[in-house]
Amino acid sequence: MHKLKLLGISAAMMLAASSGAEARNNIVFVIDSSGSMWGQLNGIAKMTTAKTVLPRLLGDLPPTTNVGIMAYGHRFKGSCQDVEVMAHIGPRNPYITNAAVNRLTPLGKTPIAYALGQTAGMFRYTAPGDTNHIVLISDGIETCGGDPCAVAGWLAQQNIHVKVHVVGFDIAPKDRAQLQCIAANGRGYYFPANSTSGFQYAVQEAVRVATAPPPPPPPPPAPVVKAPPPPPPPAPVVKTAPPPPPPPAPVAAPPKPALLFFDDFKGDALAAHWTVQNPDKDAYLVENGELLSIASGGAVLEKGDVVNLFKLNTPLPKGDWVATIKFRMPYQTGRETPFLALYDNKDNHLAVMSNAWSYYEHTRGSRLYLTAQKLLKGKKTSFNKVIWGGASGKPFKMTEVPNPFILRLTKKGRSYYPAVGINAGGEMTWTQHDKISMLRAKGNLAFGIYQSRKVKGETPLYVDWVKIESLPQ
Repeated sequence: MHKLKLLGISAAMMLAASSGAEARNNIVFVIDSSGSMWGQLNGIAKMTTAKTVLPRLLGDLPPTTNVGIMAYGHRFKGSCQDVEVMAHIGPRNPYITNAAVNRLTPLGKTPIAYALGQTAGMFRYTAPGDTNHIVLISDGIETCGGDPCAVAGWLAQQNIHVKVHVVGFDIAPKDRAQLQCIAANGRGYYFPANSTSGFQYAVQEAVRVATAPPPPPPPPPAPVVKAPPPPPPPAPVVKTAPPPPPPPAPVAAPPKPALLFFDDFKGDALAAHWTVQNPDKDAYLVENGELLSIASGGAVLEKGDVVNLFKLNTPLPKGDWVATIKFRMPYQTGRETPFLALYDNKDNHLAVMSNAWSYYEHTRGSRLYLTAQKLLKGKKTSFNKVIWGGASGKPFKMTEVPNPFILRLTKKGRSYYPAVGINAGGEMTWTQHDKISMLRAKGNLAFGIYQSRKVKGETPLYVDWVKIESLPQ
C-alpha cells in the first residue's frame, strides 16, 4: 500500500519535471466500484470484465500518454464521499495501474458529482500545452443527490482544459440521459456498452478519442496582390444626423454553483462522513429521510458541552463555497439554538459560526435573532440581528414562528457571510450579517442544536438536508 502511494508521488514528480518537454495526453480514468458492479452481464460480473479489459488497454497506451486512476464506492457501503485517487497522473506504469484496478471491490454508493469535482486537483502538475481528458466508467447514475451534469460543465470552464468522456456500462434506457448530459456538458463523448465485448470496444473508442492528436491549425491565407484602384471622385459633403448608439450587449447569465456535497439522510443510519461529538444515541435518529436530534438542558458552543454536535469528517473544498442546512423546529421553550458552524474546537470553532436562536423576556418582547459568533483562542465576538418578533413589551407566541428554516454560511476569499432564511408567508425571506473576516480558518462544517439555558421541556430538530456548493470564480 505505502509502496504504491510512493510510486504515485514519484510519478507526479516526473510529470512535473517533464512539463517543459513535448505536449502529452493526460487521462484520468474514474472507475465505478459501487455495489451494482457485482451485477452480471453475459454471465460475468461487470467488475470482473473491467479488471480483465482495463489493464490490457492501459498497457497499450501510446508512450506519450500519462495515466491517473480514481475510484468511488469501493471502501464504505453508505458513504457519499467514498472517493480515492488510486494512481496519480504519471507515465504509464503497468505495476501501478494494474495494482490499482485489481484492488477494487464493489461495495457502496455512486457519488459521481463528488468524484468528478475531485479530479480537478489531479491535473495540477500538467503543462499548459497538454491535452487533458477524464474517462468516467459507470454502470449507473448518481445516487448521492449531486448534479454531475453541473460539475462536468464546471470542469469544462476551468483553466485545466479538460474534456469528460463517459462509458455507460449496461445502462438502463431511463438512466442514459444523465450520463449523456455529463459528456455533453464536459465537451466529451458518450460511449454505450451493453455487453462484455461492447465494453472493450467502448473503452477503446474513448481512449482513441482521448489520445488523438489535435487537428493542425489552418494554413494562413495566400497573399492577394491587386493593382491599386484609381482614386474616387470627391464625394459631396452631406450633413447627416449621427447614427443612434448601438444597443447594449446582452449580459450573460452567471454560471450556476456546482454541488460538491449533499446529504439528505436517506436510510436508517448516519452516513460515515459525519462524526458525532459528545454523542448521545438516545437523542438522535435517522429515519423517513430526516435526521431528528433532541436538545434538553443548558449548553453553549464555547464550553464544548453541546450534545450530539454533528461534524463533517472530510475537508472542506478549497476556494469559495456556500454551505446550507434546511430544517424545521418548534420554538417551544424560548431558548432553542440551532446552528451551522465552521467548527474546530470550543475555543476556536473555526472562528465563524452562523447561528439562529430565540430570546424571551417580557420586558423586551419575545424575539428570534440571527447571531453570528466568532471565537479565536477563546476570545468571543458576536453580532445579533432580529429576524422575528414583537416590539418591546409585546411578546409573541413561540408557536407563531414559521417553518422551515435555512441557515447559510458563505465563504468568499477570507470573508464569511452568515445568513438565515425563514418561510414567512410562503416565501423564503433572508436576513444576512455583514462580512466576518478570518485569515486562517480551521476545522470543518458542523451543525446541531442546544438550549442556551436550563429550561423545562425539550426541543426536537428535524434536518431535511445539508449541502455544500462551489461558487463560480
